[in-house]
Amino acid sequence: MAPRQPIARASAPSWSARLREAFDRSALAVPAYRRFWASMLISNVGSWLQLVAQGWLILALTDSPAYLGFYGLLRSVPTLTVTLVGGAVADRADRRCILLVTQSAAAVLALLLGVLDLTGLVRPWHILVIAFATATVMAFDNPARQAMVPGLVGSERVASAVGLNSAAWNAAAVVGPSLAGLLVAAAGTGWAFVLNGLSYLPVIWAVWTLEPAPPSNRSQTPIVAHVRLGLRAVRQDRRLLGLLTLLAVPTFLGRPYLQLMPVFARDVLHTSAAGYGILMGINGAGALSGALLVGTLSQRGRRGKLLFFVNIGFAATLVAFALSQWVILSAVLLFLIGASQTLLMALTNTLIQLTVPDEFRGRVMALYTVIPMGFMPLGTMALGGIGDIVGVPLTVAVAAAIALGFTLIGRRLFPEVYHLT
Repeated sequence: MAPRQPIARASAPSWSARLREAFDRSALAVPAYRRFWASMLISNVGSWLQLVAQGWLILALTDSPAYLGFYGLLRSVPTLTVTLVGGAVADRADRRCILLVTQSAAAVLALLLGVLDLTGLVRPWHILVIAFATATVMAFDNPARQAMVPGLVGSERVASAVGLNSAAWNAAAVVGPSLAGLLVAAAGTGWAFVLNGLSYLPVIWAVWTLEPAPPSNRSQTPIVAHVRLGLRAVRQDRRLLGLLTLLAVPTFLGRPYLQLMPVFARDVLHTSAAGYGILMGINGAGALSGALLVGTLSQRGRRGKLLFFVNIGFAATLVAFALSQWVILSAVLLFLIGASQTLLMALTNTLIQLTVPDEFRGRVMALYTVIPMGFMPLGTMALGGIGDIVGVPLTVAVAAAIALGFTLIGRRLFPEVYHLT
């Protein structure tokens, strides 16, 4: 009898092979998107430099917290009023051309503020006007940029691209404020504005290298009627209506916790300013982790079911955080809150991108943009006002519990969302 031959066993793929396979499946495998993403990462750091420096400069010039509130209001007004028009424009014009114009305008505005500051000519009203103008420019920029993603990477890589976009912003949120603090302390606020203006140049170059991105249907309908058609399309599609509603309610009721964090840090957890900074950093690390998980979780299918679980997780952990009086427990909960809120945003973005027809994509993505940038400031005003009367922890806990209840009801209100894949 011939000796038995050993059975050959397939060797497990090496780490390098696994990394290569993961890279090939990601949106970064597309050269055009890779250039665009890298440039946006640089620009996002610049945006955080300006956001931090502007607040510091306003307070230095006016010594008035009310001015800071007015500054925040002026930045939110274009988001709530102009973004829908920006979405309609994104569905009627070449999105690449829109981005070239908006990114160039934002660069000029940042450099103008930097020059005014460095020359000592800056006044509070300059900051307010430039902030309003920049927010108006971004109301056209955001819908066009969001609507371009599927055309750049294809539907099979949309989830990866959405996760990477979110990771780029959250990574910049970790790095940018720290750099801003060091830069402002060493050289003043003016150079932060100048660096932000220069950070738009890589984006302009990356967009310039892209293929033209004309809309699928060039409508001659008046712009206001075009906006109404987009709203009607959302109302008539239960999937889109459900996705936007299931994002809007927890955003309004839950996301204001971030602006109310100083109250939790000082009055509930009894930490110093350094402790407050650490808690915010932990929340940011959770957000970055959630962004990095989006692509992996989305590839497993049943994204609609996953969206409900993430929504429930966000609201439940926020209720627990609002009731917690232990620093370590609160830190753990903040990490989970940061991860779940980023997953909620990114999963909603992915499902909308995969559901909406391209002819409505700009207008629907404009609605998606309005929710975090418009509803969160309104929620902060409402919860902050109520918190002054009954206490912030109780207010946040009740609001989060309402958001949790709505999500549970939403399973029956929008079964179409639950069954999305």
